[in-house]
Amino acid sequence: MTECAVCGRDSALPRTCRPCRNRIRGLLFGLPEAVVQTWMARHRVQRGTNGERVSASKKAPMPLRMDVLNLLGPSADAVLSGEDQEGPVPVVGVLSGWSDLVAEQTRQRPVSHTVSGLTQHLLDHVEWACRQEWIADFAAELEGLLKTLRKVSGIEPVRILLPVTCPTCDLRAMVREEGSGWAAQCRYCSVVKLSAREYAQLVAEQAKAISTPGEV
Repeated sequence: MTECAVCGRDSALPRTCRPCRNRIRGLLFGLPEAVVQTWMARHRVQRGTNGERVSASKKAPMPLRMDVLNLLGPSADAVLSGEDQEGPVPVVGVLSGWSDLVAEQTRQRPVSHTVSGLTQHLLDHVEWACRQEWIADFAAELEGLLKTLRKVSGIEPVRILLPVTCPTCDLRAMVREEGSGWAAQCRYCSVVKLSAREYAQLVAEQAKAISTPGEV
């Protein structure tokens, strides 16, 4: 058993556990759709005289959102260091940096710098990447990028409330988040992330406690 470099849990696989590998793969799968959703939110939304929202498509021309343009715009080499860039590093800048690293270390040619091409290249090498010493930084950047895209687009991931309480905070805050790779996680305790086996065990333990309330 080794310690997962991403979540710190015991792992039977080298460097990263299976749930974290699934989560990283899910983040990569979710990025192209999140980019499209963010691009669709590039127009500012104003309110009409009666208080109703007026779409830019109905009242053109409208100013575009600079946060969207900065995030989805072209990425020059200088942007990769975070210099001369307003707001977060563009999506292509983040993905191309990691894709170029993978290409260099696997001795392959760099791929075209498009979101679809970069994410597919990273997906093709995700199992290899999960064994590298930089995998924790890779996972953190992907997660941060997807959170930024969701925040800018205003579209939140689908979360299903689960019929158990968190084993750490005892709150009814356990959810299953679409695309996360985890069977259950607490919305308030960032360290509580359960695999399918761990979640099944938690359900069994809490069901037993309910059926035998007199036991300590």
